[in-house]
Amino acid sequence: MKLPVRSAAWVGITVVAVLVSGAGRAGDAPKPKDDPKKPTVMQRKLAHAQKVLEGLATNDFKKIDTGADGLIECVKDATWKINETDKYLLYSNEFMRRSESLKKAAKDKNTDAAALAYVDLTLTCVRCHQHLREERMTAAPGSTGVAHK
Repeated sequence: MKLPVRSAAWVGITVVAVLVSGAGRAGDAPKPKDDPKKPTVMQRKLAHAQKVLEGLATNDFKKIDTGADGLIECVKDATWKINETDKYLLYSNEFMRRSESLKKAAKDKNTDAAALAYVDLTLTCVRCHQHLREERMTAAPGSTGVAHK
């Protein structure tokens, strides 16, 4: 049945949108900017992900495709690779595959596949950012050296 898959996808997108909108919590320290005119790779990633979400909400496959292209370009940016751990590289490769899945779904005009790829992509982001926070805590002065894995 197509209805349950579509409903599950939209529920997932809604949950992800709420998670993404809560990204600026009080506990997250703002990062200093190198150049106030040029957005960081993570700011560009967020803008492209929002474009994909807008495309999903309006069934605009061109926006989904354009957003996916932008996400792929973010991964190729030299500033993307900030960590050499196997786990980080795994998340980075997974992010690229999910972005490519978004492109394919947009090309095929498959809303359900695009929605699921978007949810998977966003969950990859959340997991990777969690990993990076854990790595930072492990490396922090006064740390016990034990990451929460």
